[in-house]
Amino acid sequence: MHKQFLIFRNAYGKFLHFTGIFSGAVLFFMMWLIDANALSRKIFNAPIPAGVELTQSLLAVAIMLPFGYVLVKREHVNTVFLTSRFSSEVNRWIHFFWMTIGFLFFAAVAYGTFKFALRSYMMNEQVWGATIRFPLYPAKFAVSLGAALLCIQFLFDALLSLLDADDGDLSNALPSFESAQNHV
Repeated sequence: MHKQFLIFRNAYGKFLHFTGIFSGAVLFFMMWLIDANALSRKIFNAPIPAGVELTQSLLAVAIMLPFGYVLVKREHVNTVFLTSRFSSEVNRWIHFFWMTIGFLFFAAVAYGTFKFALRSYMMNEQVWGATIRFPLYPAKFAVSLGAALLCIQFLFDALLSLLDADDGDLSNALPSFESAQNHV
């Protein structure tokens, strides 16, 4: 059971790695979209239709999707001023507590944003841009998806605290997928 859990956690970590890559590709696309919009506005006096609205919607994808990957890599803000004075057993239970709180909080966020996005989809909520109407619900679903991915990773980390005596130490992060892929 423990080995299967670690295999599944590693597979999920690889999936989150690809969501991070996808978010980076979205940011790269946004960069070129903003550049093209600015150039077409200055040179041809005609902005790209719905360029601003598309960029705003893609921000939700670029911001929310990589949160789970940051958690699995343990590259989030981590202060150890107080916890460094505790034993690893105490740190393990503190880590379990906060991972459980994170799971519950982001489960509520994922549920609430999903209901909000579903309502937006059902009523076909759109924003009027300068030239065309642009749907809002895809960005709202992206927020819900990002929160759900983060929620699942919080659950994995909480279970890891129980099964593997993980105390939240940064050395227990998943191996670096980037260095494994770049290794010659």
